[in-house]
Amino acid sequence: MRIKQPRFLFMLSFFLVAMLIVQMSLYSLHLFSNWNLMFSVLEACHNMLRAIGLSSMNMLLEVLILSTFSLIVMIIAKQIYQYVTFSKRLSLLREDTATEQIIRNLDLGKQPLEVIRSDEPIALTYGMIRPKIVLSTELVSMLSEEELRAVIYHETFHQKHRDPLKKFIITLLVHVLWYVPILKWVSNHYHTLREIAADRFAMKEANMLDLSSALLKLLKSDHRQRHAFAVSFAETSVNDRIQHILAPEKEVHVTLPVGTVLYSLYIVLGLSIMFMVATP
Repeated sequence: MRIKQPRFLFMLSFFLVAMLIVQMSLYSLHLFSNWNLMFSVLEACHNMLRAIGLSSMNMLLEVLILSTFSLIVMIIAKQIYQYVTFSKRLSLLREDTATEQIIRNLDLGKQPLEVIRSDEPIALTYGMIRPKIVLSTELVSMLSEEELRAVIYHETFHQKHRDPLKKFIITLLVHVLWYVPILKWVSNHYHTLREIAADRFAMKEANMLDLSSALLKLLKSDHRQRHAFAVSFAETSVNDRIQHILAPEKEVHVTLPVGTVLYSLYIVLGLSIMFMVATP
C-alpha cells in the first residue's frame, strides 16, 4: 500500500506557519524598537485598510503574541523536565548484560541501543540530538530473534532520521498554533508516513512476516508509550501500517480536507491583515 504524500498541504502548512511567525516577529520588533516596515507594498495595504475605516487590533494581537511565546516556553520547559526524568528512570532500569547480549547476537555493532528492565513490552526511539533505541526485557522475551531484529530495524530508521526531534517540533507547532486546524491534520498524516517509511526500511532489511508478527504481538499487549520526544514502535497508524505490510504495492489516496484548508487560510489571512493594520 502506498499512501500518496500531499506535498501541497505540507508546503501550505509550512507557508502558513512561516507567515505567522514572520508577522509576529515584525510586530514585536515594532513594539520594542519602533521599527517601521520597509516594504512599500505592505505600507500601501496598511494605508488602504486604515482609509476604509478598519480599526487597529493592537490589544488582541499583543495578547496573541504573548500567549504564543508563553506556550512555547512552557511546552519546551515541560518537555525538558519530562525528558530528564525519563532519562534518569531509564538509567536506573538499564540492563547492561542483556544489552550486550542482544548487540552481540544480532551483530548490531555500535548501535546506540539499551535494554531496560520492565514487565511491559516497550520498543521506542527517544532523544533529540542523539536518539537511542530502547527495548524492554519483556519485549525481548516475547519476540523471536528475527521479530526483534525487524523491530530494531524499524527503530533504526527513526533514529537515523532524528524522528523524535521532528515529532517534537511538529507537536510544538500544533499546540502553539492551535487556531490553525490544518496543522493537526498534517501532523497526524506525517506521523503515518514516517511509520510506514520505517516499516518499509525494516522490510528491506528483515522479513515482512517477522515485522507484521511483532506488530501484532505488541498490539495485543495494549501498551503504548507516548512522549513528544520519543517515537514508539506501535504508537500510531496501526491500521495503515498493517495494510501496507500485507499489500505494499497497493496505493491509497488520502481525502483532501478542503474545509479545514480553507478555514486555516481564512484564519491566517485574517491575522495577517490585522498585523498590517496594527503596524504603521
